[in-house]
Amino acid sequence: MYPSGNWRGWWQQAGFGRQPMEQFVLRFQDGVITGWGRDIIGAFVFKGTCDDQGAVRMLKQYLGKHQVLYEGTYDGEGTIAGTWTIPPFWSGPFAISPVIDRPAADEPITVL
Repeated sequence: MYPSGNWRGWWQQAGFGRQPMEQFVLRFQDGVITGWGRDIIGAFVFKGTCDDQGAVRMLKQYLGKHQVLYEGTYDGEGTIAGTWTIPPFWSGPFAISPVIDRPAADEPITVL
């Protein structure tokens, strides 16, 4: 359902605002998710699962630091949106989308 490769995304928290995830890669295989990237907090890895209905549950582990639970669903247009949580008190929204290469505006149309 989801493409493996480069992704872009953000999370939002009071005091930090909306923060981008960079150098962000996710791999999907047989319902298992793995990935890595970095953000304002530091480098992280992702491990999780996804189901046939588009539900995603991932654990983000900052290297040498804390964990964050991400739970979201597919919006039907390419984005997974939901809520991140650091129990018991902190949570906020997030959204992630695959990076899709698009042809340049002046690239010729190829007829098959």
